[in-house]
Order: sequence, then structure tokens, then C-alpha cells
Amino acid sequence: MFHTFEIRDPGEPATPRLQPPRKVNKSCSECTRRKVKCDGGNPCTSCQYYQISEACAYRQRTRRQAASRSALEKATETLRRQAGVLRLLFPNCSLEELVEKDRSELILLLSHDPTEDGPSELYSEAPPVAISPIISGHLEDSHDSPEESDRGESGEERCWDESAQNPATMAASDDINAISLASDRHRRSYLGICSVSAVLRALFRLCPAAKDRIVEQSKTWPEVQEVNRPSALNPHLGLPVPSDSLREQRYIGFYFENIHAITPFLHEESFRATFAAGDRQTPAWLGLYNMVLTVGSIASGSDTAHIYYYDRARSYLDLDSLGSGNLETLQALCLLGGYYLHYRNSPNMAYAILGAAQRLAIALGLHRESPTRVDHQDPDIGQRHTIRLESRRRTWWSLYCLDTWASMTLGRPTCGRWDSSTMNTLLPTPLYPDDHFATSLRASTQFCHISNRLQHRFAQSTRINVSEAQSLDHELQEWYRTLSPILKETMNSPPRITVAREFLRNRYHNVRLMLSRCFLLYKAYGDSERHSTGQAEEQMADLCRAIAAEAIDAIALHWVPNRTQVWNSAWYLFQACMVPLLSIAMAASSNVGAVGSDNVISWHSSLNKALEIFAEMRPWMRASDRAPDIVTVLFQAISQGAEGTERTPSVIDGGSHLFGWADELLTDINWSMLFNDENVSPGLFSLT
Repeated sequence: MFHTFEIRDPGEPATPRLQPPRKVNKSCSECTRRKVKCDGGNPCTSCQYYQISEACAYRQRTRRQAASRSALEKATETLRRQAGVLRLLFPNCSLEELVEKDRSELILLLSHDPTEDGPSELYSEAPPVAISPIISGHLEDSHDSPEESDRGESGEERCWDESAQNPATMAASDDINAISLASDRHRRSYLGICSVSAVLRALFRLCPAAKDRIVEQSKTWPEVQEVNRPSALNPHLGLPVPSDSLREQRYIGFYFENIHAITPFLHEESFRATFAAGDRQTPAWLGLYNMVLTVGSIASGSDTAHIYYYDRARSYLDLDSLGSGNLETLQALCLLGGYYLHYRNSPNMAYAILGAAQRLAIALGLHRESPTRVDHQDPDIGQRHTIRLESRRRTWWSLYCLDTWASMTLGRPTCGRWDSSTMNTLLPTPLYPDDHFATSLRASTQFCHISNRLQHRFAQSTRINVSEAQSLDHELQEWYRTLSPILKETMNSPPRITVAREFLRNRYHNVRLMLSRCFLLYKAYGDSERHSTGQAEEQMADLCRAIAAEAIDAIALHWVPNRTQVWNSAWYLFQACMVPLLSIAMAASSNVGAVGSDNVISWHSSLNKALEIFAEMRPWMRASDRAPDIVTVLFQAISQGAEGTERTPSVIDGGSHLFGWADELLTDINWSMLFNDENVSPGLFSLT
């Protein structure tokens, strides 16, 4: 085959490529308006008939400027980056305020450093407790199985911004918090099959109307107004009076009354004696002391004092503090990463802090049992040595429990949290006959041993089978059966053990719920078509529903108007509500007329009971807590879908997923109107 080539003189200018002429409409504008047939004449017959020949004109078609998906994503990413730069440059100004300013005013704002104004500027107003959550439009990822749903945003880097510097950033917008609705496009942290986000993705897949309803409702939720500051604070700065030692004693009292029984790593008498003496001024002690005041002030109900004490604690707990190898620094990091950062709605930062704390604990040798001396001639020296040794044990096991609780619903690896071949620290032992704190921490540790193996199994990529799940569930039931009566019975139990007891009960139900919930998710995703489920997996799904009903009943029976306990119980109540909600959606999608069955009626009954409990808990919740609102909207949407009034016929068309809805529910709680936390983690403390 021969080819001919056109030879052009290099000096000859290139002929410009002509654009193809735009097409002309075949019908004139008048015939188009009248919706009649046009013969294409100029003028056309119809216009001549109506004697409007001068109006007969043919419009040229405009070219469609269709944007490609890549161009849209690039523009979205550019806008996100520009918004991020604006937030960094002008953190305290809205876009509307910036648009109205000229160049000189913007430069003046940039030159003004808010940190130079001192505490008077920083704490002159109480921080906004929440923003109205708006669901963003990035709901277009669909997955065909729970495993594919876990992988989620492949190919893109994950990142998040959980700044702990600005008190005003405490808002319901983290990805571990299941009740916070994503309002931005940043990458979320990794969450697995045991997370609430997996349940919500399955639910929205079955009932797209629920997603649409919650998107619309979230836009109507009002912003939370500023809460009044306690009158006992400095009226000019909104801060606690630093010289008021009685107030700090009160916060210390709240700490030991509400938190100490959960993770009793401090020796109360020694701590109070050191505080009273006032002769310890080392950075490690001051960091620990201020973190105790920070968490204790939250437990007291104050919604501003914690900002002041945390700011003081942060000056001692910087990166340099990791180079200070002592027990006080480690204990301060436990309070920071195990409690307060969850309260501040910074769960990923808390996750990193606890990881650093574990490395520090290992460097201090807390993972190995220290030799015990029994030949002390002075009984006081021997007693102090015993207390010191037991404090090391309890610090290690408290850190172990905090890390396990905070990570249970994330589907992340355990990162060698406990290895019996290299770690031999003994379990907590009582320092005196009625040392119930040792009993509580010992029970929590044994529970976390089982939970640690369960978390390790969920972090694997392979699907858990029924025999594995039943074996772990049997261990959990056996642990609860052998639990000490003071941690099970509500009558005649020590007052300080009450919070720890209810935490243990709620965690027990929740871990059993997560263990069986994966089989309900497999069924919801229709995995039975690809995997032979059999009767055993059906029984595990039924067990999940039974555990959820039992958890709701237990919370209804045992919750008390205590802020820390309400915070804890409300988060687990939200977790339990996910099961009947998903079950109703599954029944509605089965098209077998099961909407009026006894099972569906019992699921409705459980949800109605949960909503009644939420209503009773409201006085102890923060105004920004949306768990009751989320459950209410989902319940209404799914119920209407089951009746056939709103539900979209195709479950495949509804495969939109809400990335960023995750687990640790209430980390954004304010103790003055406590909910449970957020994220998070229910109560400052119930992190799973």
C-alpha cells in the first residue's frame, strides 16, 4: 500500500482549522412556541398563515459545555483547598465577612495574631458548642458487599483536621462520631465492618428514602446558641479564679467520684496529699494535675472551665514531654488521649496519643512485672513500695483498657497491644479488703483480653465464620457469668462503683452486638447469594436482634440521671437502635408481606422505647447532640418505606453511602448539657 504526503512550503502560513458551523433549529421560534409543525421555509407557511412573517426566525443551537467527571473533581478539590487556606488565614471570620472587606482590611486581619491578646480574648466568650450538620453531596459510592464497602475510598489519601488549639472547633464533625453528619470533602480515617458507618451504608442501600429524608432534615436543625457561663467564674475573662483552691478541690472530687473507678491508676490519698502540700512543681506533675482538673471540671457540669485547665495542661504536654520518662507524664497522656480528646471531638488525635502513651509505657517497663521486695524493715517504706508497684500495674492496664475501648468499633489492627509471650504484668490486686477499684479494673482487663482478640479478628480481611463468632460469644457470656456481684447487682453496691458497673454492662452488650451484627450485615447486603449462609448464620442474625432488644431494655432499666452515665448509656442506646432500624429496612425490602409480622412489631416497640429513653435523657444531653434526631428521622423514613408510601422500589438505585459516619458516637459532648460522646465515646469514657 502506498501513501501520499502533502508537501507544504515551511514559509507558508498554516491554514487555521475552521470550526464546524453550528446547527440551526429545523423549526422556527414561533412554531416551536406554538408547538406546531414547521416546513422550514423562510418565512414558513405557518407564519405566513398567521401573518407574522417578520417574527419567523431560526435559532442557532448553542454548544453544550458538558463538564467531565475529572474536571468536576478537580474543581471541587481546588475549592476545598482554597477554603482550607481561608480557614487557616482567617479562622474567626466567615466568607461573607471577608467579601465585604477591602485589601487593607484583610491585611490588617492577617497581621492581628489572636494568641497575642492573652486569655482575656481567648476565653471572653464560651465556644460554640455545635454547628448545624449539613450532609454533603458525596454520596455516590456504591458497594456490592460489606467487604468492598470497607475498602471505600481507594486510591485517595485519607486525612483529617482535628485541631485541639482552638476551643471553637469543638463541633459535631468528626469521622468516629456516628451522629455527626459530614459537611466537608476531606478524607475520612479508616473504618471497618464493625463500625456504625457500615450499618448506615447498608441501611441507605436498602432504603434510599431514609438517606434523602435525613439529608433534608439535617438542613433544618438549628444552630446551637451560646450557653451561659457559670456565674462563679471570673466575669471579665470567663475563667475559673486561679487562686480558688476550693473550686479545684471540687473538680478533683468529681474526678475521683465519676472517673476514677473506671481507670483507677491514681492513688487518691497520695494525689490529694501532694495537691494539698503544693510542693510538687515539676512539669510532669503539673501536666497530670491540670488534666485531672480538666476532666473533673467537665464531670462537674462546667462547660468553660475545662478550656482554661486544658490550656494550662497543654503547656506541659508538648512533644518534649514524650522525652520525660516518668509515670506522671504517662498518666496525663492517658487522661488526654483516653478521655479529653474524645470529649473535644478529636478521636484520631486521641488514637495517636494513646499509641504514643503505649510506647512510653513500654519504655518505662510497665509491660514487665517488677520484682517485689518483701524485706523492708520499715513498714511505711514497704507500704509506699507496694502502692508504687500497684500504681504501675494499674496504669498499664488502664492504658490497655482505654486503647481497647476506643478502638473496638473501628475495625483497625490492635498493633500488638497485648502479647503474652513478651508481656507479663500481673493483673491489679487489692491494696485493702474493700478495694473495689482493683476488682473493677481486673474485670475490665479480662473483658478487654477477649475484646482484643475480637478486634484483631475483625481487622483481618477474611470473613468471620459462625464457629469463631460463637466461640467468642461464649467467652463473653462466661466472663459476665463469673463477674463479681458488686459489678452486676444494683442493690447495696458501693456508690463509686455504679458508673464502672454500668459501663461494663453496656460494653458487654455492645461487643456481643458487634460480634453478631456482621452476620446481619452480610444478610442485608445479600451475600447469601455468593456465600452459603445456612441456618447457623440466620441464628446469629436473630441473636443480634435479641441482644439489641436486651441492651435497650437494660438501659431503660438501669440508666440514672448522672451526666457521665447518661453520656455512656445514650451512645450505646444509639448503637443498639441501628439493629432494629436495619431489620425493618430488610423486612420492607424482602417483599414478602412481613411488614405486619410479630418480629417487625417487636422492632418497632424497641425503637419506640429507645426514643422514650432519649426524651427522658434530654436534660442531661447537650443541645447539639443529634442521636435522638437521627434515630427519629431514620425510623420515620423506614416505617413509611415499609408502608409503601415513600420507599424507592429499587434497592440497587439507593446504594449511596455516607462515608464519615462512624463510631465513637459522642465525642463532642458538653458536660453542662451532657449527652453521652460523641463520640465519644460515651461519657467521656465509654469509647466503644
